[in-house]
Amino acid sequence: MPVGSVRHKHGRGLGELAAKLTEALPGIVAPALSIEGREIHDGKVTPDEIIIRCEEGTGADANAKDLEIMIFAHDFPERSANLEDRKKIVLEGVLAFLADWDRNVTGFVWVILAPTAFGSF
Repeated sequence: MPVGSVRHKHGRGLGELAAKLTEALPGIVAPALSIEGREIHDGKVTPDEIIIRCEEGTGADANAKDLEIMIFAHDFPERSANLEDRKKIVLEGVLAFLADWDRNVTGFVWVILAPTAFGSF
């Protein structure tokens, strides 16, 4: 189950944009991270399984971008083999989303793969 965050720069008035992006991200991230032929929770990902948190930075942040998107997911070999391509899918989806907003923003997308163990209750 991938988890991500959208952090928006303090004082830039990006709360509404960041909230809408947070809503859109599961649909952008799921196809980018899903591994064809795998079962759910074993590499297949649907938008309903992606958790995205939205938060505003603080005035103490240094060198913060307007929008900082980080996605954490399990490091399946099929994902790491073409991680740049998967990141590009997310980045292009975010840029397409932002095209509908009349805002000039800076930002980044960072997809981080790591060994994980997930349990729900």
